[in-house]
Amino acid sequence: MHMLLPSLKSLSIVNCPRLESFPEGGLPSNLMHLTILKCSRLVGSLKGALGDNSSLQSLCIEDVDAVFPDEGLLPFSLTSLTIGGCPNLKKLDYKALYHLSSLKMLTLDDCPNLQRLPEEGLPKSISHLQIVKCPSLRERCKKEGGEDWEKIAHIQRVETRM
Repeated sequence: MHMLLPSLKSLSIVNCPRLESFPEGGLPSNLMHLTILKCSRLVGSLKGALGDNSSLQSLCIEDVDAVFPDEGLLPFSLTSLTIGGCPNLKKLDYKALYHLSSLKMLTLDDCPNLQRLPEEGLPKSISHLQIVKCPSLRERCKKEGGEDWEKIAHIQRVETRM
């Protein structure tokens, strides 16, 4: 893939439920934006495909029934992360997020079973958090009386909606 698409900056892989892995050698090192929709099996091979990619800025993973993100899956360079349409996601793993010192925007969308944020909170670099269609998490992140509010109080812009 590196040889065939050396200038690839953005890649969307949509509705490929049988696709299980990325090409040998992983994704191009200059890839900046990656979207994976309705490709549950592919998410598991993401770690090996990204390698030590330092160019990837945005990652969007939606409509998968995998439980993620796992520790070491996400590259340090991410500035935007969207996780959506994940009915099996019950919690976010702090170990998967804490090293994301460049992360500015986190969107959690349509994860109805997402119960809470990590005990340790979210990366301090996040300045924009969107919580959409995550009813339990939305309640916990309310400014008044929300059990997780202290974990996100440092975030400049917090949006929650149904």
